[in-house]
Amino acid sequence: MEQTIGARIKDKRKEMGFTQEQLAEKVGVTYQAVSKWETDVSYPDVVLMAEVARALGTSLDWLATGSGDNTGECEKIRAFYGKITGTVTKDIHADVGKILGDVQADIYGDVKEDITGTVRNIFGNVEGNVVGTVNGDVTGYIHGNLIGTVTGSVKLGVHGRILGQIIGDGINVDDGKKKKK
Repeated sequence: MEQTIGARIKDKRKEMGFTQEQLAEKVGVTYQAVSKWETDVSYPDVVLMAEVARALGTSLDWLATGSGDNTGECEKIRAFYGKITGTVTKDIHADVGKILGDVQADIYGDVKEDITGTVRNIFGNVEGNVVGTVNGDVTGYIHGNLIGTVTGSVKLGVHGRILGQIIGDGINVDDGKKKKK
């Protein structure tokens, strides 16, 4: 019989020497949630799967299917979600493609393309343009243009043009031009 996701979580947790409480703390859930996963009562939400795999030092593929990397090499590769067109209400612990919808939670990763919808905080960089709204901070940079609004700060600057507005403080704007000495 093929091993379940719960059995893989339990075996890998024990191999790593973690208690249920320690794994729960790393992933940001309760130990009861980990217990339910391990007994196949429930499984981690899809947005938590990448965080569980990272905490256990394995690949998302191995965690979900039992095939692929189980050696910890997955830490070199971040989970990635493509285009978001609907509404997301839970935190995303991965890189994201394009945001056309509404993320009513935080993104713990980079946004690889444009934001035309809304996002709460981004704990990473925005590689494209912000046409929509970031209702909070961007802890990294915005590589493209800011045409929309950031209600918080852009900690590492806007590398393109600012045609919209930043309501927060503490920004560093880099327009890409070399400064004369």
